[in-house]
Amino acid sequence: MKDFIKEGPTVTMFVPYDCNNCCPFCVNKEDYRDTSSFNLDRCYRSLDLLDKILPHNDIVLTGGEPLADLDALQDILDHIKDGHHVYINTTLPTNENQDIHRVAAVLNKNKDKISCINVSRHLKHYVKECSDEIFGLLEVPHRINCVIFQDATDADTKEKLLKVLDRFSGHEIQLRANYSKLTLDNVFDTEHDDLFKLIDSIAEYKGQLEKELFRTGFLFQLGDSRITYHKTLPYSKINGKIGDIIIRQTGEIYDDWNNYGEEMTLNSLTL
Repeated sequence: MKDFIKEGPTVTMFVPYDCNNCCPFCVNKEDYRDTSSFNLDRCYRSLDLLDKILPHNDIVLTGGEPLADLDALQDILDHIKDGHHVYINTTLPTNENQDIHRVAAVLNKNKDKISCINVSRHLKHYVKECSDEIFGLLEVPHRINCVIFQDATDADTKEKLLKVLDRFSGHEIQLRANYSKLTLDNVFDTEHDDLFKLIDSIAEYKGQLEKELFRTGFLFQLGDSRITYHKTLPYSKINGKIGDIIIRQTGEIYDDWNNYGEEMTLNSLTL
């Protein structure tokens, strides 16, 4: 683990590569409908600027799909300077040009740079999933990221969740709430949270993770699996405080997600 403490808001970079998926809970998809202004060089200039201001913040590569082009991913990772925890949100896509062995090789090559890979695997197959054999090949820390979009009170939801937990037994699993239903009033609530109650009926509750302004989490244990239930708001700027700085696929820097965000000035970045 890198021996520095994160300083400042997370920088989340939307890579300029679409995922060609249509997950119903995705808050980024609208940004990928018109790719004509996407520019990786401008993204790099924004990363360089933010590195000077925030040399020890977390960097998240999301999309879209960071692993859509493995050569481009390597270039992006090479460009990120040391001093950051780097996280990647991905579906681990494979195709005729990149099988699971090539994907694993690229990620393993960067195991000292990548802090964790969040791998999307959900109750319903919204994406084309590669063989689970890939998890045995990975040397980089990773966890399964599962958004529960379905009604948590439905018996079918519980059955499908149990199958996912059994499938990935022994892995760290992050269960995530449907962002579109979260507000400042319910993001910290458990008493009226049907998904919390569902997970609590399946796994042993260990306690709440550190509460933040924009998100909170709860820890459970099921056999060898560490399970977290993660609730985060669909925006990251509250009462002027910024939790995530967004680098759009165009290279423009925003203070919040998608329709909530406004372009940031250099002054706002240094306050």
